[in-house]
Amino acid sequence: MFSEQYAAVRGAGTRVREQADLITEAFIQDVWRAQPWPAEELRTVEGHRLRVISPGWLNRQEGPDFRTAQLLFNGVLYTGDVEVHLRSGGWHAHGHDDDPRYNDVILHVVHTADKSSPQARTQSGRNVATLVLEPLLSEQTIESISSETPLEPPSGSLCGRCAGAIGEDSPERLLSFLRLAGEWRMLSKARALQERADAAGPDQALYEAFMTACGYSRFKKEFHLLARQLPYDRARQLARLDPLALETAFLTMTGLLPPGPPEAGSSAAAEHYRRLTELRLNHLPGLRALAVEWPRVGIRPANAPERRLSGAARVLARTASAGLAETVDSIWIEELPPKERLAGFEAIFPRPMGFWASHYMWNGKTQASPVAIFGAARVLAIVGNVFLPAGLALARRARNRVLEERVLEFFENLAGEPDNSVTKRMKAWVLPNPQGRITFQVQQGLIQMHHDWCEANPSCRNCSFVRYLEKASP
Repeated sequence: MFSEQYAAVRGAGTRVREQADLITEAFIQDVWRAQPWPAEELRTVEGHRLRVISPGWLNRQEGPDFRTAQLLFNGVLYTGDVEVHLRSGGWHAHGHDDDPRYNDVILHVVHTADKSSPQARTQSGRNVATLVLEPLLSEQTIESISSETPLEPPSGSLCGRCAGAIGEDSPERLLSFLRLAGEWRMLSKARALQERADAAGPDQALYEAFMTACGYSRFKKEFHLLARQLPYDRARQLARLDPLALETAFLTMTGLLPPGPPEAGSSAAAEHYRRLTELRLNHLPGLRALAVEWPRVGIRPANAPERRLSGAARVLARTASAGLAETVDSIWIEELPPKERLAGFEAIFPRPMGFWASHYMWNGKTQASPVAIFGAARVLAIVGNVFLPAGLALARRARNRVLEERVLEFFENLAGEPDNSVTKRMKAWVLPNPQGRITFQVQQGLIQMHHDWCEANPSCRNCSFVRYLEKASP
């Protein structure tokens, strides 16, 4: 059975919530992470006494450069974000004063101060203190940081205090805890899925979760909105009519079906466009687009939203006869070893076929060989994050202990998916010397632990989990 033992430890936790050419912005980020100056108090431009408890977690996504830094301003601890620029004028030049994503920034770190630039100010109207690094950096410091690879984690230590409390000789203790945390994360996902199923039906609930996963991290909100606006019953009806009819609906509602034939596209693009517009005319008259945008910066061509939507339509078409929930449930109910069960889930996903298997965009070149829209890593992620909690929800709903044990066995044997920014960060932070493979279950535990303990407290300051480990030490 899935254990809820993790909840007892999690519930005891508390988060700290008190209020030259080498000089590039990336380099300033490295300096801020490394904190190469003495631990004595610093001074901001405004005259505030500043002490860095933790510089925060480096953010590779959009928004502030560092998340949940912990800083003492005039002896008072504040938790918030940090933004980095070469010059102090960068705050206004980059439009952060009008961007609500920067409302939680509590410190602006720059190399050089511009005398004429006004103080950084958030969109919510709060002034942001500025720290100038130029007086703190010697040539020796610049050279040492420039040659330092890899950079140390954000607290300046090699790992979190929990890893130190356990010691390098017994990582299994922490791995056991992470497995419990992973089970808790799956239980939480199963409960959320069941709550949605109670309100909208099992097919709609699983459809929404599946579509959200197809959107990856970048477009998950847009894909979830689409699943809400085009209910499963209608999507299934279109899929049974023609998989391309569902693709047409998806692309039309998301504004990704061009208003006219692709001018620079291949003959295959022209034919695919003709087929979709014909289906729209015959079966989807009056269908309107949602108010969504599709930023392409940082998106790999193979992950274009058009391709993801086409792949989702194909999966829904392959499961339309029995229904998505019934198809997934049938694989769970069948008595199979984990590898064969995984193969059953993988069979739901289509092989490379159709226009989007050989094209990344409407007017792009034809690829030399077809590429699956859902690669092995994405299939594994959908199975683990969507189909697995669906199986657990089914077992709990039916009060079927045997089925729940079957789901747990599958969970324990599921291989890890490619690291995301959180699992990569947390492995270095709490498992500096892992022994054996990191399974999907352990990865889920790392994510849960990050949310519950580390995200808001990167300095490990007053961390109750560390105290728990120290008390549990032999």
